[in-house]
Amino acid sequence: MGSLYRYSAWAFFGFKDYTKRGYEKNSKNFNNEALNVDLTGKIAIVTGANSGLGKYVATELFRRGATVHMLCRDETRGEQARQDILSQVKTSFTAENKEVDEKYCHILINNAGVMNNERTLTNYGVETNFAINTLGTHFLTKQMVPILQKSGPGSRTVVISSGGMYLNKLDTSDLQFERMKPFRGTMAYAQNKRQQVELNEYWAKTYSESTTGIKFLSMHPGWSDTPGLNKYMETFYKTTKSYLRTTGQGADTILWAAFSKEVDDIPTGSFLFDRKVVPIHLPLAKTKSTEDDIKKLVDILDKLSEEVLVKDYSS
Repeated sequence: MGSLYRYSAWAFFGFKDYTKRGYEKNSKNFNNEALNVDLTGKIAIVTGANSGLGKYVATELFRRGATVHMLCRDETRGEQARQDILSQVKTSFTAENKEVDEKYCHILINNAGVMNNERTLTNYGVETNFAINTLGTHFLTKQMVPILQKSGPGSRTVVISSGGMYLNKLDTSDLQFERMKPFRGTMAYAQNKRQQVELNEYWAKTYSESTTGIKFLSMHPGWSDTPGLNKYMETFYKTTKSYLRTTGQGADTILWAAFSKEVDDIPTGSFLFDRKVVPIHLPLAKTKSTEDDIKKLVDILDKLSEEVLVKDYSS
C-alpha cells in the first residue's frame, strides 16, 4: 500500500508541477534579475558536464565569467563539449587566458549520474549506479570541502537529485543491489537519488555554514528533456516528451542555487524545486530516515572511499 501511494502521489505531483506547464506556472513568480550575476574570478566544477543539464550549467557559468572545470567520464566527449561551449559563448576571455587562482573553488555542481538497466560493476568492483551516483558524489564533495572552505564564505555545493527519490525510503541493507531480483535500473537510480538528498543534509550538519562558509543544497530539475532521460527511460521519454521541460528550464534552479544572492538566506541542507525550498518527503509516504540509517550510509561510503577510491585517486 505504501508503494502504491508513493507512486500515485508522485505521478500526481509530477504531471502537476514537474512538467513544462508546471515550470511555466511556477516561473511567473521568479525574479528575472536573479541570474544576472557576474562570476568573473569565480571557479566552478561541474560533473557530468559533457551533455544535458551539466553541459547547460557549465555553459551558463562560463557565460557569466566563471572559470569552469568540466569533469567528464569520457575525455573525447568532454573535449567536444568544451569546444561547443567555447564556440557558443562569445566573450572577451577564454578559459585558457583568464588569470585565476586554481587552488580555489567557489561552486561545486554534483550533476554526474547514470541509470544502468543491468547490474554491472566498475573496474574496482563496486556496482556502477551506486559508484557514480552516490559513492563518487560523496567522495568528491568530501575532498572538496577544504578547498571550498578556503574559497568562502559564500561557497556552494549543489547536488542534482531527482523527483524519483520521493518513491524511496533510504535502504542501507543492500546498497549495491545484490538482492534486487530482477535488477531495475529505475529503482536503483531512485534509491541513489534518495541517498544524495540524505547526504546533502548530513554534509550541511557536519560542515556547518557558520564554521566553513559552505552552503550545501540539493534540488530536482523536474521532468527535463535530456539525452540521459531518452537513453535510460526510453518508454517514459516517448510517452511524456510533449510535457517535458526544456534543458534550460530544468537547469534554472541549479544556476539559481549556485550563485543567486536570493539563496543567501536559504538554510544550508535545503532541497529545492523551482527556486523554492520543498520537503524531501511526500506527505504520509513513510520515507523518513533515522540518524542510524544515515550514519550507516556514511560509514559505508567512507570505508569504500578509503578502500577503493583513495588508492585509485592517489596512484
